Amino acid sequence: MQQLLTECVNYFKKKKVYNKLFNALRKKYASLGHMGGTINLKGLPSNERHDLEGFLKKDFGAADNIKISFTLMEKSLKQSRFASLSWEEILTAYFEEPLVIKKQEKAEEIHSKNSFFTKCILYLEQNYNTDNTNIQDILKWFADIWQQNGKGRQILIKMYNEDNKTRSGSSSKENTYIFITKIFKAFASLPYLKNQTLTMPVFAAQTTGNPHFFDLNTPACRLLISFIESLPGTDIEQTGLSEAEYMENLFYKAGILKDSVSNMCLAYGIHAIKKDGSMHEGIEGYYSEKEPVQITLKTLSTLGKIWTGKNHPETGVEKTTEIEKIYIVENPSVFSYLVDIYPDKAFICGNGQFKLAFYITLELLEDKTLLYYAGDFDADGLLIAQKLKNRYSSQVKLWAYNPEYYNSHISDVKLSNIALTKLEKVTAPELQQIKQCLLEHKRAVYQEAMLEAYILED
Repeated sequence: MQQLLTECVNYFKKKKVYNKLFNALRKKYASLGHMGGTINLKGLPSNERHDLEGFLKKDFGAADNIKISFTLMEKSLKQSRFASLSWEEILTAYFEEPLVIKKQEKAEEIHSKNSFFTKCILYLEQNYNTDNTNIQDILKWFADIWQQNGKGRQILIKMYNEDNKTRSGSSSKENTYIFITKIFKAFASLPYLKNQTLTMPVFAAQTTGNPHFFDLNTPACRLLISFIESLPGTDIEQTGLSEAEYMENLFYKAGILKDSVSNMCLAYGIHAIKKDGSMHEGIEGYYSEKEPVQITLKTLSTLGKIWTGKNHPETGVEKTTEIEKIYIVENPSVFSYLVDIYPDKAFICGNGQFKLAFYITLELLEDKTLLYYAGDFDADGLLIAQKLKNRYSSQVKLWAYNPEYYNSHISDVKLSNIALTKLEKVTAPELQQIKQCLLEHKRAVYQEAMLEAYILED
């Protein structure tokens, strides 16, 4: 019987048309759960049509769409020298694997995924203390995206399915398993858990061995974002933030810095306390010397509070209950001018588009601190002012946004059509008068030209 089956398979494998026919029949079997139904074959060349007619003993004519019933196939088989065989036996031997019904296939797929999920959970249980809050967060996150529909699910499912294709017949899904164990190790070692900060490449290298493992837009990076978003206390107000700014803020919450040195904020007249309660002597030194200080993200990650004024806890004098003010300007040259003119005030320089260090500095300021902001009178300048106002609401006071200053200092710089289009996005009520001036005259006014507008009270 085995020899006859081998001869039968060899016979059909010599003729290409039977591969098309048998694939269609196998799909029909999976759908119906038994042999039956009708197979449609389209666009067969004449030689393949001839091969079918020879075995099935039927003239299909010139029709483009050939319909072959299983009844005809069964009848033709019984009239051939392979009559003692069944089509189930033939197809199983032809494809070298058992025929599968879709319901059965689905059940096996679900079982395989559940087994893989259990294997990943077992890794966590064997390698980490599951009483640890962070490990519980990982377990909850993984269960949510694997078994339900959490953010990041499609990334893992796609990886799992591709691994399944490349490792046919294997249930280990080795590549996906190794990837998941690496992200588990990384998630269990987020720097904020030890009150530390690390740059992304260093964090990735220490936890996965590859400094590029969490590079932007990789599957690993998207899953890292998904996990951090799931953690308690990592909610971030996204109003006015670009996607890049949002991710920088999110990573910072977890103690991960995109860039710890070049991302900085220029400030003057501030004090700072570190997270351990001690004064930051470096920043205090700049305050005493009446010099500006560039505060990097690395430094900011060590701080617990920033404030202005002369009083601080080490003096033994209670902090004043008066509302403190800090003046923020867009341009470094204006910042430098105001520091020289008003050495007893506090200033921050936004230096154009705000970086994460700028926002972290503002977040560390005491809540009662008022933020006075002044910037250029052009499309980008107004949008920067609006972003700050939207984010900090009543805490921000727009400073010197007066049409008189605009009319007195109109420059020769014409606004481009792109800039005029940008002005449509300026909706803050406090900026409407300047917006109308720009639309009318189509020329910019820059801070450096109207220094006399920035007069401060003693």
